[in-house]
Amino acid sequence: MKKDPKDYTAGERKFADLVAALKAGKPNAMIYRKNSAVTQAGDFVIGLSYHSKLQRYSCSAIEIDGVRDNGKVCEWDREGGALYDDLSALNIDSVHTSVRTI
Repeated sequence: MKKDPKDYTAGERKFADLVAALKAGKPNAMIYRKNSAVTQAGDFVIGLSYHSKLQRYSCSAIEIDGVRDNGKVCEWDREGGALYDDLSALNIDSVHTSVRTI
């Protein structure tokens, strides 16, 4: 069952706006979309990449409750499970198929 847009968190709203910009053909929307995702708690993930050898996702920043944190270490396994207790699982459905792979 999908969540009602009026119940979105700040991160889910930002992600939905990004998807809408992509559908509208906005410049650079695809670049931002490929490297963004959302966690199951609704946190917005920025600079997402996948490490093929370690088989894990990581990001350069995360927005939790609308506050950007560039220093937090964020990693998830290939199924989206958080590797740290203080982090929510990654919503794998929000990860773009052409996420940056290293």
